[in-house]
Amino acid sequence: MTTVLDSWLLGDALRDIFRPFDLPPVEDVETRRQLARTLLSGRADDCPGGLALAYAVIAFCASTEDSADLVVKALRDNPDALVLDGGRGGYALLPCAQDDQAALARSLHDRVGADVWMAVAWGPRRELATARATAADVLRIASGRTPGVYELRDVLADFGVLRRPHVAARLARVIEPVVARPGVLDALRAFIAEDGNRTAAARTLDIHRSTLDDRLRTVERLTGCRPTSPRALLTLSVALTAHSTPEVPLPGTH
Repeated sequence: MTTVLDSWLLGDALRDIFRPFDLPPVEDVETRRQLARTLLSGRADDCPGGLALAYAVIAFCASTEDSADLVVKALRDNPDALVLDGGRGGYALLPCAQDDQAALARSLHDRVGADVWMAVAWGPRRELATARATAADVLRIASGRTPGVYELRDVLADFGVLRRPHVAARLARVIEPVVARPGVLDALRAFIAEDGNRTAAARTLDIHRSTLDDRLRTVERLTGCRPTSPRALLTLSVALTAHSTPEVPLPGTH
């Protein structure tokens, strides 16, 4: 038996499937920017017709404005893409089925070929404000790592801490003595980046392994966390995120 809700959902889906897209032409950059801003702020009902049912929200930032502009240029001829950019960062909205968002973002990153960080989340068009907030937080965490494409699952522990400011503050205090010692901090960062491989971390730093071990023992003395313990290493990694995660240059959506 078909319910009223079923009928409404079916009708909504059929309208989106059969109604031709009537987005502004790609040359109308400002109108498209405003449409992206409206969607990302959660006001999908204020938008005109012709929108996809769901989008991948790609938050991006770059070390220079020229690199960020490469992302915009890569999307300029895509009639379905909506872009809200500004300075060294921005958002790109691409129509997307669920679970396809990462592949879309990686394809875009491959085309750009620059030092750009991207974070991607997916959502139905009426829930894009939530997807935007998730992508922005993931991008904050990812911007302290190597350039590339990141999803929530790649930074889950860090994400959970950033969403709990009182926990983040406590962890930041734990790691503060290490941050004040640049050589010790570099050793810890390298050890984390190499997933706890001391030989690889020492090679990265161009120091003897015994020197690395001395610095890791200093980390333990300063924090009470033993870096060679997987659980403690995760705690130290998240503490570094809590201490030094930067704001990223994303445009406002209101």
